[in-house]
Amino acid sequence: MPRKQKTNKKRKTTKKRQAKTKPAKKKTAKRKPARKKRTTTKRKIRKKKTATKRKPRKKTIRKKQSRKKPVRRKTKKTTRKRKTSSKKEKPKGMLEELFESPTKLKLLKFFFRNAEDAFPAKEIFDRIRTDKRLIKRELEKLQKINLVKDKTAWVPYKTKRGEIKKQRKRVYYINPGFDFFTELKNLVLKSTVASKDDLLNKAKKIGNIKLFVLSGVFVGNENNRADIFIAGDKINHKKLNSFIKNIEAEVGKIINCAVMTTKEFEYRYDMYDRFVRDLLDGENEVLIQKIDLW
Repeated sequence: MPRKQKTNKKRKTTKKRQAKTKPAKKKTAKRKPARKKRTTTKRKIRKKKTATKRKPRKKTIRKKQSRKKPVRRKTKKTTRKRKTSSKKEKPKGMLEELFESPTKLKLLKFFFRNAEDAFPAKEIFDRIRTDKRLIKRELEKLQKINLVKDKTAWVPYKTKRGEIKKQRKRVYYINPGFDFFTELKNLVLKSTVASKDDLLNKAKKIGNIKLFVLSGVFVGNENNRADIFIAGDKINHKKLNSFIKNIEAEVGKIINCAVMTTKEFEYRYDMYDRFVRDLLDGENEVLIQKIDLW
């Protein structure tokens, strides 16, 4: 019996040792419980929405009823004045109204003044200086009348290197066998070349002009050495070139223009230069004169 008592004591001692050797548990802060997601409210709202939804109505097809048109009462007609554009339209000449458009008149002048030559389309566009579509339309009309004809011919042209070569192109020319050819030619060429007011307004923009004289084509004498004579200072050559090209488009012929400074003109006039004296003594029309000549 004494042996059994010893065993009990040993067990008690082992338990005490184990209790001493066990590490102490760390004190941890208590976590707050996580907030619950607000799913309950959404579910309730969804349930309410589904409860409030109505059943879809059946589509009913309605027959189209014939509506009576409302009867309009007769009222007195009121005349309204059309709004006139602020821009003043240029007054057309007699021949421009007779030949429908100014482009047709330009074409006729161009072909009658160069009746012996034939021209490709590109040269006609450059010389007349208007919209290409209008020129093509008027050319087709003149071809239908048989006043203008076309053919293929060798046309010279310049390369980038400056060499002159030939190329086959369609060329337009006037038909001399057309009925009333001479009568129509006299009628077109007798018409005024350009209005003097337009020439004066455009010429003043070129520079400080002291003398502006018209001769040659403008007077009816195409054999003169110069058609326009200008004497002045501070002349803008770009504006001068565009001015001459616009006149050439209206006239239908290359214009010979002579330009001098006032000093050069006075020197040549005092020296009785033949060119200056023939131009001033012959048929001419002086538009600007700020120099004492006579």
